[in-house]
Amino acid sequence: MTTVTELIDETDEALRACDSVHRACNAVAAAVSAHSAASVDVLLANANHLYLVACSGVWHAPRAARVNYGIAGRVLATGHTVSLRDASIDYPDLYADRSARSVVSAPVRHGHMPTNGVVTVEFDGVQSDHDDWEAALTKIGALLGKRIHQLGGPSKESAPQWLLRHTLNIAAADDPGELATRTCRAAVELSGLRCAALLVRRVNVSAQWSGPPLIVMADYCATGSRRLVDAVSALPQPSLSRLVDAACRHQAAHSRANLNVLDARGFEPLIDAGVGTVIAASVHMGTERLDFEAAMLVMDEIAFQPPPDTAFVLELLMTNAAVFYERMSRQQKLQTMAESDPLTGLRHRGPLAGRLASSIPSRTAVVAADIDNLKVINDMWGHDAGDRALTEVADAIRKALRGSDEVFRVGGDEFIAVLDVPDHEEAVRVAERMAASVADRGHRISVGVAVRSPDEPPEITLRRADDAMYAAKRDKTISVTVAS
Repeated sequence: MTTVTELIDETDEALRACDSVHRACNAVAAAVSAHSAASVDVLLANANHLYLVACSGVWHAPRAARVNYGIAGRVLATGHTVSLRDASIDYPDLYADRSARSVVSAPVRHGHMPTNGVVTVEFDGVQSDHDDWEAALTKIGALLGKRIHQLGGPSKESAPQWLLRHTLNIAAADDPGELATRTCRAAVELSGLRCAALLVRRVNVSAQWSGPPLIVMADYCATGSRRLVDAVSALPQPSLSRLVDAACRHQAAHSRANLNVLDARGFEPLIDAGVGTVIAASVHMGTERLDFEAAMLVMDEIAFQPPPDTAFVLELLMTNAAVFYERMSRQQKLQTMAESDPLTGLRHRGPLAGRLASSIPSRTAVVAADIDNLKVINDMWGHDAGDRALTEVADAIRKALRGSDEVFRVGGDEFIAVLDVPDHEEAVRVAERMAASVADRGHRISVGVAVRSPDEPPEITLRRADDAMYAAKRDKTISVTVAS
């Protein structure tokens, strides 16, 4: 290579002429690439990702990677240059599909300040002057870190970049709880405030709804105490409802220092809890029918004015989260419809197979039940009466079971219950309670019980319970038979 001094001097001169962080990173990539004929990448850290700012060569790094990504993540974590004479040996998985052999990756930082980026050179072959390149790149990383510091530090994400990153993260949530928590975290990172709480209020409370009409669904604290979110969670329902109303009314930031000029109605509980700044954003969840209203409260104990577009971007974030929630809800409803019997609401054979597959031998009982008089009801009173009998039996069995138990409808008049039990005696007690509950509704079922034996496949346990049920059906004097 050209002498280390020549490369460093050339890079230093190019950096002094740069008037932006972006230009400085590209100047380094261009200078090193010109002297090495290798692939060069400059990545800067922002939050939990390394972002590709400049590159040259055949292979390009991903546009964004996690801060623990490969060699770059190791450099960022340790603050030391990593030098690999043959990367295909040291990192076979990372370099399995690429021609890179020698690799040098150096930290980008100024003095003793934290490392804020990585500059990496990847050569197609093993380099004889590997040590020279290690020394040169270490110095170049320090020069780039110094210039970035002089220019005011790494460029921060714009609001659109931030919104896109968090929207993608929120879209990857697997359930409503995780979705809510990720939204709270995004709100905290956007605003720079300490914590966030998401309040969800049910608009149309149906007779089947047994929970409170308003809950704190999720919260997130960046640092320090959880005092503020705990204070919100402890508020009575009327106070929480007023907070939702206030959030819907204002859609703005409220600072304790400005109470004389801002309408603080509804936010008094937050003021009493010591909140100095709150950004309130709300969204109506639901399109044709408004089932939910949600309010995000982003709070801090100190009083300051957030950037002017913070509340607007937060509102966009909430709207995106609501869209993902509605999509998730529709998907769950479709899945429930596909897995459930529309008459009784019980799940059927597909979910039963999954429950049996996860059952624990010696701790799981399978109970098979069949309605004895359904055909007589259908013949004498018609199928509408038979359908009513099925729903009555299903409801009676459901009420006889415990919280961890589940019953499935697997045939015309056959039900399978899966129980978590300590022994055969408990399984029989539950089965007898099922039969008695059904009898109270004017029907009779034959029941077979089998506890899964060690090393027994679950389908065999199911077959034994079924055989025991038919044995009970043949013997009119008993309702419950235990499988042998």
